[in-house]
This record gives sequence, structure tokens and C-alpha cells, in this order.
Amino acid sequence: MVTDVRPLGDTVKDASAPSIEDILDKQKSANEYFRNFHQQCKEEEDYYFLRKQVPVPDGSDPVRPATARAIIDVAADHVDVNNLSIDVPIMLRSKARAERLQKYYQAIWANIKTPVKRTAVKHSFIYGQAWLKQMFVPQEWNDSPRMDDYGVSLENGKIMLVDEQGYKEATKDFLERRKLLFPFSVENVNPREMIWDDSRTGPKWVIRQVSATVRDMKQRFSNWTTSRGPGEMSTFSEYWDDTWYGYFADGSFIHGPFRHGYGFLPFVPVTPANTLDWDAGTPEDRYQGILKPVHNLLDSEARIISQIHAIMHTVSYRTLDFSGPTHLAAQARDNYELWGGMNVIPPGVDVRPSPFIQVPPDLLNQLSMVQTMIEEATFPNVVRGLRPKGVSTGFGVSVLAGMGRLRFQGGADGMARAIEILNSGFAKLLENVVRSSVTVHARSEIHNFDETIRPADVKGYYENIVRLKAEAPEERERESILANQLHQGGLISLYEAQRRIGITNPLDEQVQMAAEQMVAGARDQQLQEFLASVAASESQQLQGGRGDMATQFQPGQAQLQRPGEAGIQRQRMNTRNEASVFPRGLGGLDVLGRALGTPGGGATGMPSGQTVR
Repeated sequence: MVTDVRPLGDTVKDASAPSIEDILDKQKSANEYFRNFHQQCKEEEDYYFLRKQVPVPDGSDPVRPATARAIIDVAADHVDVNNLSIDVPIMLRSKARAERLQKYYQAIWANIKTPVKRTAVKHSFIYGQAWLKQMFVPQEWNDSPRMDDYGVSLENGKIMLVDEQGYKEATKDFLERRKLLFPFSVENVNPREMIWDDSRTGPKWVIRQVSATVRDMKQRFSNWTTSRGPGEMSTFSEYWDDTWYGYFADGSFIHGPFRHGYGFLPFVPVTPANTLDWDAGTPEDRYQGILKPVHNLLDSEARIISQIHAIMHTVSYRTLDFSGPTHLAAQARDNYELWGGMNVIPPGVDVRPSPFIQVPPDLLNQLSMVQTMIEEATFPNVVRGLRPKGVSTGFGVSVLAGMGRLRFQGGADGMARAIEILNSGFAKLLENVVRSSVTVHARSEIHNFDETIRPADVKGYYENIVRLKAEAPEERERESILANQLHQGGLISLYEAQRRIGITNPLDEQVQMAAEQMVAGARDQQLQEFLASVAASESQQLQGGRGDMATQFQPGQAQLQRPGEAGIQRQRMNTRNEASVFPRGLGGLDVLGRALGTPGGGATGMPSGQTVR
């Protein structure tokens, strides 16, 4: 029952929507608070994009090795974001409901085609933090249905609508008109664009700031009016809290503020906890990427390699020195052919090669030391696939690689916790915003199903567990072998073994295995019935012809003809009606032996089947 109906424009949590003055005041103070963190993020990008300046002498080309970029890329590659293990804890009376929610979450991530998970992991490694924004897609359009237009009420702390059916129909018509088959989205947000409530109780509001041209902003918000030219740059900002959202520029709202109705803040942080504290201290100390401790080492590596490059450049392209009278030396220099020509040297001019400069061995030793220190501060090179010195066995290399990947587990854990929050958000969006059934499709190498989920399937149950691992394929293989051995030894169940192997739906897999066993059993039964019928038929034929065969096996009689031997029996007969005594085949040898072993006199059977008296 609706107990608290309020006029449009009021919020169920605050007396009114946030004013632009309050938001601008928060933005100003937060920009000052996050200034050093934003500068730190820009510095990390300079290392990643190879824009960091390298001090070199005039005339020499700087060399910036891609070590920083390789560190970030390798770290992101070792977090397996493509194989999400999503579990929904099963209560006594909610097994089917938990399975529907689990498939709902899996299908949502299968329908998000953009590489948001991998990009978020890369952001967390380079900046020390990443942000993900989840949205109900229709709210990105100006003409989308808004809850405020259908009457907002409050019942037991939950937002209700006076005309809920009208809101559902309007939302459905909007999705069909815009041809939006999947109503949810997840977007990466660069931490450089973010300022937020940085208190220990968690962010209550966020502001995203993006520099864009007036033309781009007017294409999205056509009702915005400004005196600036289309090509001029402007700061475009969006404000979000757990109830309201709005877009503003030049000190005024251009869209909103409106009630989004999510029931939560749709910006989710990804924190790998790379530093000492994650909830106390300044942002630049709390959020640091994997490159932060090795900035000086990366600069030293680039400087040493640039020095070696400059020396090798001098050695590779030798120069000549001309000594003698100035005008004669200049004439010889201008007419001298360096690449294999015939030269005439004026008298008094001496041509000598320039001094040869060797690469100092100390530079090479220092480069090796710096690279070793970079490896110690980030992760061992064996993770990249390089074999370390002194290790010759594959098992030893795999053990070292597995230990090195532990350096990435913090990023995997931070991403897993963020996906858990996002999954809960998808359930709340279904329950609070969509308010009707949604059919999601999962088509991938692992999943192939359709699932229809309704708000009644949620009922406030948002709990889920996500597991991500920083491992390589060979480690997954060893874990699968271990799970199989534990199952065969009776230590774990088949369900647990399949879960450890990486099967996301062990119960569905067991149903598929049972179906295949039934098909195989039916085939075996059909084969046994067929063989039994053939054996019975042959037995009847043998019993029916037993009397005739008994007469054919008398001594001196012709052998029992087998299929295809009619021609052979005819060849054994003498065309001249003369007795043939030469045995033909093993049967003829038997007959000849009996004939020679019997007393003389009387008719004698010959191997050909004739009788001789």
C-alpha cells in the first residue's frame, strides 16, 4: 500500500533535488583535493605512451624503451577476465531461483561485447584504481521515460510508482523504437576524469569531468544553448548520487537533475590495493600503480640505452679528419668520395679516421643492474616467457612463473569484487528500473542458453560470488589434473571437481553427461539384441541341415562344399574319367592318408572324390 505520496520533484531521501550551487561547490573543493592524484595519473600515462623526456646531448636521438608498456600489458594479460566463475549461494528453498540469477549474470557479461573488463584491469594496474559505470541504456537519451512523470511514492523505504503499468509500457515502447535489444551497459571511466566522495564510508556521490567540443555536446543534448562556437572546448560534467543524476556545463544544468531510481550509485571502483592503506591518506598515496616504485629505474634505463645508442651511432658511421692548409683541406673534404671512390689528395693534406670510441663496459653492467632492479620491483621476467639463468627443467620454470603471477592476484581480487557489485547492480536495475521480465541470451564457447528473469526472481536477493585468477593455461591444466585425482581418490565430489576445473554450471554438465550415457547405453543394447538375433538365426539353419551333413562326411565321399568352392570341386574331377590320385588341398591329404592306411582290395576312394577298384 502506498503510504507516502509526494509531489513530483521531491526525493524520497532528501527534501529536494541537489542544486547546481551545491554541486559546483563540491566540484571546486574536490578538484583541489584530487589535483596531485590527477597529475600522478598523467605521469603514468606518459610512461605508458612513451612520452617521458629522456636527457640526451644535442644532435643525439633519445631512445625510450617500451618496458613500462610491457609491464602493464603483461600484468593485464595474466588476469583471466574471460572465464568468470560466478556463483549464487543456494538457500534451502531457492535452488532454482539461484540458478536463474546465476545464468542471468553470466548472460549479461556475455552480451557486453566491449572489452570493459580487460580495460578496467589495465587501469587498475597503471593508475592504482579503475572505475566502471553501469547504466540503464534508455536513460542516455533525452526522450526516455522518466519515473518522475509517473508519480513517485515510498513504500517500506522502496521507490514505488503511482502509474507503474504506464511506466512499463512506455519503457517497452522506447526500447522497441530505439531498437535496443540489450538494456544494460558497462563503461570504463578513466580515473583522471573522476572526483568523488573519498570518505571511509564509501562514495556517496561522484562527478565525472570530460573535455569536449560544443558540437559534440549539442549532438547529445540538443536543447542546450550556449554562446560558444561549435569548435570551442568546454568542460562537460555529470553528477550522480544514489538517487539523482544530472549533466551540467558552464555552471548550469543541461539535462536534469532527474531521479534515476537505481537504488544505488552506479559508479563502481576497482581497487587492487597496491599500497599500504586503501581507505586512509591522500589519494596519491592510496592509489598507486605498479609503475610508481620504478619511475627512477625506468628513467635510468632509458638514459643508459640512449647513451649506448649514441656511442654505437658514432662507431657505426666513422668520420674522417682532414689536416693541412685550410683551403686545401676544405677542397679535399668537398671532393673526397667516402664510399669506395678514387680520391686525389692535395699535397700537404692528411686524411685520417676519427678516433674510435668503444662502448664502456660499465654502461652495460649498469644497464643489467637497472633491469634486474626493475624485475625485482615488478615481477620476474620468467612470467613473460623468458627462461631464467640456472634453471633447465620445465617444472622449475613453471613453479617460478606461478610464484611470479602472485604479484597480479591483487588486481584479480579487486576486479572480482567490482564484478560482484556490478552483478548486484544488474539485479537492482531489473527490480527497481525495468520492473518487468527480461530475456537474456548467452552464446559463447562455454554457454548456450536463453534465460528469462523477472523481478519476482530477485526479491532483494543480491548476493553473488565471483572468482578471478591470475594464472596461465598450464596452471589450469595442473589444477584440473589434481581435481580429477582427488575425485578418483574419493576425497571430493564430482561437483567440486568440475567446479575446480572451471566448469561454471556443474549441474548442467552432469545432466549432459547423463544424457550422453543414456544414448550410449541404448546403442549398446541395440547391438546386443542384433547379435543375439543373428546367433539364433544361424543356430536354426545349422539344426535344419544336420541330417544332410551327416551323410556327406562319410569316408570316401566328396567333401562338404563351402560357399564359393563349387568351381574348385569341379577342377578336382579328371575330365578324361581317369582316377586322380594327386591330393588337392588339406582335405585331399586326409583322404589319401586313409586310403593308404586301409587293407587292399575293394573300392578305394580317391582325393578327387572318385573311386578306384
